[in-house]
Amino acid sequence: MALGFMRRHRRWLYVFLWLVIAAFIILYIPAFQGAEAGSPGELLAKVGGEPITVGEFQKRYNRQRQFYERLYQGRLDSRAFRRLGLEEQTLESLVEERLVVLEAKRLGLSVSDDAVKRKLETSPDFQENGRFLGGEEIRRRLEMQGETVQEFEKQLRLGLLRESLESLLTDGITASDADAEREFRRRNEQVKLEYVQVDAGRFRAESVPTEDEVKARFEAKRDAYRLPEKRVVSYVLLDPETLKPRVAVTEGDLQAFYQAHSDDFKQEAEACAAHILVKVRSAPDAKVGHLEDEAKTIAQGLLDQIKGGADFAALARKSSEDQGSAASGGDLGCFARGRMAPAFDEAVFAMPAGQVSDLVHSNLGFHVIKLNSVREESVPPLSSVKERVRQIVIAQKAEAMAEQKAGALAAALARGKTIEEAAKEQGLAAQKSAPFARGETRPPLTSPALVARAFEMKVGEVEKEGFPLPQGAAFIALAEVQPSRLPELKEVEAQIRNELAEQKSFARARDLAEEVKAKAEKLGLDKAAAATGLVRKETSSLTGRGTPLGDLGTSVTLEDAAFSAPEKSLSGPVRTSAGYAILRVLERKPFEPAAFSTQKAQIVAGLRQQKKNEFFQAYLGQARARYLVERRAEALKRVMGQAS
Repeated sequence: MALGFMRRHRRWLYVFLWLVIAAFIILYIPAFQGAEAGSPGELLAKVGGEPITVGEFQKRYNRQRQFYERLYQGRLDSRAFRRLGLEEQTLESLVEERLVVLEAKRLGLSVSDDAVKRKLETSPDFQENGRFLGGEEIRRRLEMQGETVQEFEKQLRLGLLRESLESLLTDGITASDADAEREFRRRNEQVKLEYVQVDAGRFRAESVPTEDEVKARFEAKRDAYRLPEKRVVSYVLLDPETLKPRVAVTEGDLQAFYQAHSDDFKQEAEACAAHILVKVRSAPDAKVGHLEDEAKTIAQGLLDQIKGGADFAALARKSSEDQGSAASGGDLGCFARGRMAPAFDEAVFAMPAGQVSDLVHSNLGFHVIKLNSVREESVPPLSSVKERVRQIVIAQKAEAMAEQKAGALAAALARGKTIEEAAKEQGLAAQKSAPFARGETRPPLTSPALVARAFEMKVGEVEKEGFPLPQGAAFIALAEVQPSRLPELKEVEAQIRNELAEQKSFARARDLAEEVKAKAEKLGLDKAAAATGLVRKETSSLTGRGTPLGDLGTSVTLEDAAFSAPEKSLSGPVRTSAGYAILRVLERKPFEPAAFSTQKAQIVAGLRQQKKNEFFQAYLGQARARYLVERRAEALKRVMGQAS
């Protein structure tokens, strides 16, 4: 196989090739469907018949979780990962991989062994000093990362297959010179404006449509107000937060938790210190601080005064250049190791209490430090952290209760109980959702997967497994289907009234903006604004495309008007999100043909790649409709529960 590609090891190459072929046969044998529950080979989902196993999910999830843990430096707990939707992201990435495989197969695409060899030969990832690493070295590095040759080979082939599919579908996509010029202008053109905005809201109270106007709009455009198909579900919400009042916590529970987790309450050793700072300039032309030699001389003089008997606090108030601590006699309070600059930290934690340091040089300047006292590392008694312990124990017990009730609900629903009956057995209540359309998520049912599943179900059908939510989980049954239909006037009357009122108020705003312009041609924009009860404003500085133009906001219409208007000329009324505005360009950073010519090729390439990515994602979205995506609810629940 390709990993053993070295011309002087051809015999090993053929042996290894057959080993990998055998491994691929094993990986794709349908017998995995019968694998033991919880084992890596257990079937988690299928996409058009292509399997996704528990082992694949777990490895992909762990990789993603490790990435986030490094990014957030371990500050995320299980609930935070659940809120991120990491489990669903992981499964979706595996589903997308299967879609790529199926579409490639449908279009007759495949990846040859030679293609894999070429990838290994030429990829910088597998080169060192311009030479191919060799199969044994790659195998060794994979083992260090906990990855097998077969897994690596599979991912390499999938990557190449995706590249082939993307190439077939998107190679014809181009970006024109006109596209590039628009993008260059967006990035580089800037204007400074003066403007007067007429807010349509000032006319809203006077813009009340009549009954006849509302009826006429409804009859003329009734189909435009067609109501989409909506669904109503009965649901049971398992939110650990709402279960907390049911939790009983004993003194024994608190004692047991405290003893098992006493290190979590450990208070670090702290130094309580004061200092005098003489700042060093951050740059030669900086206005704050001194040149280094000068700062050192001043700091040494202050240290000499302290050694001569001067009062540290009084001298700090008079001479320290740390504005945050000088007024309190240089007092910095108490702090743990690692909170201060490294040099400061090292010095203060090496001093005995009551001593004054020699000069300490940090990135801020020169310090004279007095260590007032040291608080040794300690573990507070349970009595002082009891309420904190109580809240942790309550939260844990509520989580456990929610898990127990979720299992009991799933079991009852599997036995044929209705969702109302199953909820009642657990002391819970089934509720009815408000009607929701496809793709519409409303609190508390904010799971896109839940909404999508509701539109696959039949009335009376119960989903026997819960759907993860940021605050817990929900079980659902489809209670009602409301077909798409033409509305009655009363159902959309408020919407029509709002539209007509907005239309009228914006028309009034436009008329007033025209009046402002006419006056401004004679009086100037400032006087014209004052004469009509408005205010002339300016953008604070030169502003680029895509950036709000003062309080006018941003829109394509507004930008086109602002960036195409001749300098010093008044525009006509320009629609904004709030009403209409009259603009005048005071200053402009214009389009620079020479700079554009230099950057055009790079911009064209970037836009082309962006268009290709967008097209390919849209294509995969359409491809999803061609294949049945089957999820094994029981396995998903177990694996996602373990992941969290």
